[in-house]
Amino acid sequence: MPPGPATSIRPTVCRSVCRSVSRAGLWPLAVIVLLSAMFASFPQPSAAADRNEARFRRLLTGRHDEARVAALRSVPSDFQSRLYALPIVVDALEILCKDARFDRAVKQGQPELPGGVRLMIDFIGTVDRPEATETLVDLLDCSRLTWAMASIQTLCKNQHHAAIDDVIGLIGSEAFDASYGFRFTLARGLKEMKHPDAWEGLAKLFEHVDGQLAHRLDQEFQHVTSEDFDGDEERYQAWRGLVGLTPKPESSQVDALAKASEILRQDGQPELSIPQQMGLQPAKSAASYAREKRLKPSHYYGINIYAKRLLFLIDRSGSMKTVVGGHARIQRAKMELITAINGLDEQCQFGILVFDNDVRAWREELVEANETNKRNAIRFVEYLSAGRSTNTYAALRRSLSFDPQLEAVFLLTDGEPTYGPIVNPSAILLDILRRNEVHNVTINTIAIAVEPLMATFLRNLSEPSNGEFREVR
Repeated sequence: MPPGPATSIRPTVCRSVCRSVSRAGLWPLAVIVLLSAMFASFPQPSAAADRNEARFRRLLTGRHDEARVAALRSVPSDFQSRLYALPIVVDALEILCKDARFDRAVKQGQPELPGGVRLMIDFIGTVDRPEATETLVDLLDCSRLTWAMASIQTLCKNQHHAAIDDVIGLIGSEAFDASYGFRFTLARGLKEMKHPDAWEGLAKLFEHVDGQLAHRLDQEFQHVTSEDFDGDEERYQAWRGLVGLTPKPESSQVDALAKASEILRQDGQPELSIPQQMGLQPAKSAASYAREKRLKPSHYYGINIYAKRLLFLIDRSGSMKTVVGGHARIQRAKMELITAINGLDEQCQFGILVFDNDVRAWREELVEANETNKRNAIRFVEYLSAGRSTNTYAALRRSLSFDPQLEAVFLLTDGEPTYGPIVNPSAILLDILRRNEVHNVTINTIAIAVEPLMATFLRNLSEPSNGEFREVR
């Protein structure tokens, strides 16, 4: 490292690393860093500083993710300190990208993207330097899907506008076609770029999606104005045509047509409709045509179903036998589900999971909503009966891994979790929301006569994914 301001930062970094690693309970590492910090508080030769940097690097590339997190959080927040640490973090991330142990982690049930690695990606994204952008752009081609998605999020959140073309280039990629979560992350990222090029990229993406994501984008597009195109009205109107929105007619055109119509009436001519080819409405774009062909939404407990690939999760625990208004809760739930299935558009794919102590799938994969499958699904629902306890966590976990193209989940339950590896609602909430950062599934929840605490849990499960919550008595 060159001498100068960076050298004076080294003691601060080392002492901070020591404190953070110690809090993480990694005492042997803490002792090593403590010694480094003690020596760093005195004037030191560059060799000693290099040793401190080497130790910092080893923490980042080591086997202990807690040490990685502690080391990164120890870096002071001022720009000069972060700039000094940037090349070390970049080099460490490149080493980790080639480390096969992260590929094995998935098979062992561990996260493919540990928190420390995610923090490294986020750290690089906060430094506004070309080398930071280049590192994250290179990561877009990573074979580990979650690492590439984290790079998209960081580039877009920190508005690395130089990377817009690289991000848009992911549309139609293998990962884009294979994973709904990837498509969702890409769409959300381009929106966060807040740049005209990114909005035009979203128009391109819009042509390649349907169901829940198409609905969400359609809603977002309604709020875009010419200010999002830096006041370039012509570019804005062209974009509106690309996404199937009617360009706003110029007042001069309207006035000219009105004047011509008035002259015809004064001459005794009948009022004629404007020929289609001369009208103010543009020819149908691919996007507007696609919008007309999108799904006619079905309904489930009053929630519109916009998703093209969806999964129903039905609680069949013992409490569902409780009679309310002359019907057992499970009977009413079955009637609502049958109505929703009957109303599904044939373009949809759907599945059903029922849970008490265990989780049971009607089919092991999503199936088309044709008449045969609907009829078989309804027969399955009609034979459902109440079981035992409530394993909510297992049902949610299975739903998130059910299909990589899954867009939405509809969870119906009448009570708090009582069985399974996690029964505490707060712990379930934290775990499921973290896992859903990769899948981006919209989670809708229906609560049947639950206590206020459980209602809060279900509402908090839905809101982060823009799902809907319904409470039924």
